[in-house]
Amino acid sequence: MDKLCKVYAKQVNFRNFQLYSFINNLLAMITRRSFLQQSAVLGAALSMNPSELFKFQKVLGLQLYTVRDEVTKNLDTTIAQVAATGYTHIELYGYEYKTRLFFGRTVKQFSDLLKKNNLKTPSGHYGVSDFLYEPNYNWDSWKHLIDDAHTLGHKYIVIPHIDDKHRKADDFKLIAERLNKGGEISKEAGLITGYHNHDFEFAAEAGFVPYEYMLQHTDPKLVKFEMDLYWMKYAKQDPIAWFKKYPHRFPMWHLKDMEAHTEGKAIGQTCEVGSGIINWKEIFQYQDLAGLDYAFVEQEQYRRPVFECIKTSADYIRKNLLSGSYVNAKIND
Repeated sequence: MDKLCKVYAKQVNFRNFQLYSFINNLLAMITRRSFLQQSAVLGAALSMNPSELFKFQKVLGLQLYTVRDEVTKNLDTTIAQVAATGYTHIELYGYEYKTRLFFGRTVKQFSDLLKKNNLKTPSGHYGVSDFLYEPNYNWDSWKHLIDDAHTLGHKYIVIPHIDDKHRKADDFKLIAERLNKGGEISKEAGLITGYHNHDFEFAAEAGFVPYEYMLQHTDPKLVKFEMDLYWMKYAKQDPIAWFKKYPHRFPMWHLKDMEAHTEGKAIGQTCEVGSGIINWKEIFQYQDLAGLDYAFVEQEQYRRPVFECIKTSADYIRKNLLSGSYVNAKIND
């Protein structure tokens, strides 16, 4: 098998030892079915862009809201602890769009703090209320947001939530229009506009399902969706069915598990990834169909110290979901 790796590496004139080592380890893990099957796996791996091949080996993201209590106590220490737990990417929250500050820090100061801890931030949650609800929005806050997103190194600008006062059909029709326009401006600036779901987007009103409407009435080239897999389960939705119906619309996922039973609650609360009832391995088999780019761990309730929780999630994901899964999903499709 080692000779097989060397033959392929020589054929593509590829001298990256890290890629060679990954492929060798991948083949060693595969059930030894036949020489031809192993050759197919290796050929598919070598045909991929190296940066894409290693993305899911290294990238592990956390939605910063998970450690919200710690952030308010000591931002610098919290960011350092997140990095020490093994996370390499952070999805932000906490932006005050009127002052353009994160937790009292300028965007540049906050960006420098992340860089100091070797953390990247490809995405952020931005609750820009005038963008969502004002009839005569002048787009100033959106343009400022784009400037700040560039400073942070974002790829995605995500609308995270809709106020409960603005969840009627007409509200979502306006929001879809704004997402399209925001997506157009974002694209011109080299960014992507996204929308993050909860459960209320699936509450039908006279046959009107907000989530379906937004997917159907936003331009796939301009607007993407960040699928929160806990809230999909909560709303009794099948994420795989949505991936099949709207392929490549879901480049970001929130990974938070659901307890089988939580006392006093009809539906289980969030828990560490791999500790609940969501079938992560099945879902990750469809990451290519979904168009997955980044996955962020998030947890809202804890039965242990939060940094123990996010480490448990990180360990499970690295062991069971990221190692080799991207290559395997492409081959199996």
